[in-house]
Amino acid sequence: MADETDKKILNMLASNPLISQKEIAERLGITAPAINSRLQRLKQKKILLGTLPAIDLPKIGYDVTVVLKAQAERGQLEAAAAKWAKHPNVCALYRISGEYDLVLIAKFHNTKELDTFNQEMFSDELIARTNTSLAFSAKKEGPNPNEIK
Repeated sequence: MADETDKKILNMLASNPLISQKEIAERLGITAPAINSRLQRLKQKKILLGTLPAIDLPKIGYDVTVVLKAQAERGQLEAAAAKWAKHPNVCALYRISGEYDLVLIAKFHNTKELDTFNQEMFSDELIARTNTSLAFSAKKEGPNPNEIK
């Protein structure tokens, strides 16, 4: 479990993955070796899984975002989830409750790429049906909550 200092460190890393251990130490008023020790412990406990760069995807051409719900064929849920989680355009995949089994968030350069993706999904023997929604804008996007408490 993470204590209050760990949570402060995690919040700093979430808002700036490139922040130095020295800067974290200065902000928290503790030594850099203590920060290093805490980071190693968080990694060892698999609380801190690494550092991810924040990429502004539209600036590199990924202008189309979709939220896609998929219903797996009977008995194929795990296989479908494993297959589509590896697709290069899929940013997130969740098993969900309700009418559909999976929800995917995917990014594309254009609607032609999206069409190709949808055709792949339509022809997949693991998928029974889909429902695709186009996202017009992102008001918040990222892997973490606004604050870890």
